[in-house]
Amino acid sequence: MGFLKNVNVYLFFLIFISGCAPSVIKLDTYEDNNPYSQFGKTSQREFYYEYPMNLDLTEKWESEINGGFTNSSVVIYDSAVFINDLSGRIYCFSIENGKTLGKLKYKGSIFTTPIIHNTTLMFAISRDNENTTTLIYYDFKLGQEISSVEIYGRVTVEMVKVNDGIILITETGHVQKYDFSAKLIWDYETKAFVHSSPASDNIYLVYGNDDGEIICIDSRNGNLVYRKKIGALFYCGVVISDNEIFIGDDNGTLYSIDLNSGNVNWSFQTNGKIKMEAAADTNSVVIGNLNGELFKLRKSDGKLTWKTETHGLLNSTPLLTPKYLIVPEVNKKLYFISADKGAVVDSILIEGRVKLSPVIKNNILFIGYENGNLKTYEFAP
Repeated sequence: MGFLKNVNVYLFFLIFISGCAPSVIKLDTYEDNNPYSQFGKTSQREFYYEYPMNLDLTEKWESEINGGFTNSSVVIYDSAVFINDLSGRIYCFSIENGKTLGKLKYKGSIFTTPIIHNTTLMFAISRDNENTTTLIYYDFKLGQEISSVEIYGRVTVEMVKVNDGIILITETGHVQKYDFSAKLIWDYETKAFVHSSPASDNIYLVYGNDDGEIICIDSRNGNLVYRKKIGALFYCGVVISDNEIFIGDDNGTLYSIDLNSGNVNWSFQTNGKIKMEAAADTNSVVIGNLNGELFKLRKSDGKLTWKTETHGLLNSTPLLTPKYLIVPEVNKKLYFISADKGAVVDSILIEGRVKLSPVIKNNILFIGYENGNLKTYEFAP
């Protein structure tokens, strides 16, 4: 009996120690002048990457986190990869081998991609069973939290980083801008539910709401520029490209909207609900719907270039490169589609539903699938 008692005490000790593992990320990093610092990399969120991609891929590493992913993405600074999960954790992995470099644990859920500014990581924790969010500023070089702000409302859509701060929107349409030291610059109340992630050209902030409105706010001072009823409920986030807004609604319509005026340039009916953000290059825009259909359109007039059937469900934003479109698909596949013809050139079978928007950094492709699995592939030189 004494032996069994000692074993039980030892097991309890191990469980206690593991539960009290330090919540810290402290890194020695070099200055990164071109980090992947937010969802979509830039505030415009074009999801276009000028990369001469080939299809000679080798699996590099795979790591697992505690909770599941939303339809977000990794962010990267120097040799460190950061990812949030729905159990209130931020994980940091080595870009070279996937080794865990640290993690942060909070009570609540982190629905949105963290933002990086210099060596500060900014992320929003929505409290479970509460209508509140805590905005955290964490210095991963010092290894400590430097500021926090309590916000009324839940932040479930992506925050956006602009030149002089970050902007967030609560589910009930409260918009706030903070500088990089966590000081409130302005706030604006719209009194409408929001499930559409914003984008900004560093002058205007634009997003859609559940009433089918497009709202444009001057990101410098918080003044309303325009608010117009355009379509149906917007779950799709905004993309800004060449002074055009691209956004799709719950009725399956993709809109091109003039950024300055809010007037509709053209619209295209996909006949399926749109939840993913579009991807845009100089001449084209690509959008998918929940029917698994993918469309490439001319930006100038919305004319169809090609349509591809994936026979799945598309709700995570693809990554567009000059030669290929990398498309996450819920039915456990990652597609590589010819950017000019729309043909499925290759695909990778994934062990679960693909959730994260693809990111390429340092010749490495980052994807994530359900139950918190982060996977990387390396492109041949």
